[in-house]
Amino acid sequence: MKIALAYFEKFIEMSGGIERVCCAMANEMAARGHEVSIIYCYGRSGQPFYPLSPEVKLYNLMALHPEKWKEPSLSQCVGGGSKLVRELIRIFDANRARDWNESVKGRMIAPEIRQVLDEIGPDVIACLRFETGNYLLNAAGVRTPVVMRSYISPGIILPRSPAGERTAIEKSAAVHVQLEEDIPVMRSFCPNARVVWIPNAVPQYERQADLSGEKTSYTILHVGRMNKEQKRQHLLVEAFAKVAADFPDWSVEFWGGGNESGVAYADELRKMIHEKGLDGRIRLMGESGHILEEYVKGDIFCFPSAYEGFPNALAEAMSAGLPAVAFRSCPGTAALITNGESGLLADDGADALAAGLRTLMASQETRVRMGRRAREAMKAFAPEKVWDRWEQLLREAAEKKGTSWKKSV
Repeated sequence: MKIALAYFEKFIEMSGGIERVCCAMANEMAARGHEVSIIYCYGRSGQPFYPLSPEVKLYNLMALHPEKWKEPSLSQCVGGGSKLVRELIRIFDANRARDWNESVKGRMIAPEIRQVLDEIGPDVIACLRFETGNYLLNAAGVRTPVVMRSYISPGIILPRSPAGERTAIEKSAAVHVQLEEDIPVMRSFCPNARVVWIPNAVPQYERQADLSGEKTSYTILHVGRMNKEQKRQHLLVEAFAKVAADFPDWSVEFWGGGNESGVAYADELRKMIHEKGLDGRIRLMGESGHILEEYVKGDIFCFPSAYEGFPNALAEAMSAGLPAVAFRSCPGTAALITNGESGLLADDGADALAAGLRTLMASQETRVRMGRRAREAMKAFAPEKVWDRWEQLLREAAEKKGTSWKKSV
């Protein structure tokens, strides 16, 4: 098949879960003999943060007519009368204003979408965000079958999504959800959509965290971009501050982007760390292209997110044999962790998170037992099984090219 992956974001400058999934999917489909392209939309061209097979072709929509764009990001290019109309609509209805803004962005990039797709001639398109599907199906009028991938629980993202995105979901050949329990949620918002559940692929690491050996120091890890609303790293800082005095040989490492000086949330975290007297024991480490090296040196994985889809960082930490502490109110994390077996699910708040950390920090036997079970639990998401399901879905969609795709619910 000719498979196009569409992700109209910065892509080459991002190191998040979507970018990782995009590269992994492209590499796998190329390895299986398919002709794979990635289409992105940014004012600068280059290579992505994650490894990408040389067999995968990259197309940057904004590089086709660079003189057309005043800013590197598509959203920044909405100006003039369109921006004025958006702000007038926002006075009365914020959701309609966003829908207007997305329709403007779609019309702006539609010629480039059609130009690239005419060149590639894909049999099927997998888009990594709902807004990308909106541009493809509503603005550009693409007739190629489009499979739309979810990256966050539909119950979180769809209530505030523009109407165009929901329309695009129902026009798509299929819409993917990451958790089986997300199927009825997606159908409640988009009743005419063909909903398909496929989990993310989780690497099956041979190397494992050494939890049974004696150490002079122990580490709690967190992996994810610095983000106050979703990732909530400050809750881990607060929780660790409550137990740090009782465990002087423990420290915390935050791995992920957005930790540069001058970034508001990262600076807020540094101030909090300093005020709590934890300089040197809580460190903002930045990005890593070899995160397994950090997992195998760790002892506990803590993930205080408010919401997730299928959290790759958590799943990979568990695959490396780390027991995890997270919140039971977060659907994505609660779906991966079996409380008391492969990790601990805490009630909301820093106090409960601290209690969960204390339980694991105080007992090496508990860490070893839960870490072993965490690794076993991740075998259900072995890459070969997951990519087989994706290949089958893409093949079914591609077979409908040029015909009417019948929705099934």
